[in-house]
Amino acid sequence: MTDEPALPCADKLAFDTPEAAEATGTVSEWRYGSKLKVYRCRYCHLYHLSSNPE
Repeated sequence: MTDEPALPCADKLAFDTPEAAEATGTVSEWRYGSKLKVYRCRYCHLYHLSSNPE
């Protein structure tokens, strides 16, 4: 086992495609009213959702 540090995004949901992330964001907006933005992570290169409007 290695002692490599975890990526900063290790505790976030990760998606293989922006479409998969967008679909989850749409469900979240419909269910909870929270608008989420899809972004590609510079650490893992997968897609995450952010509530930050920037």
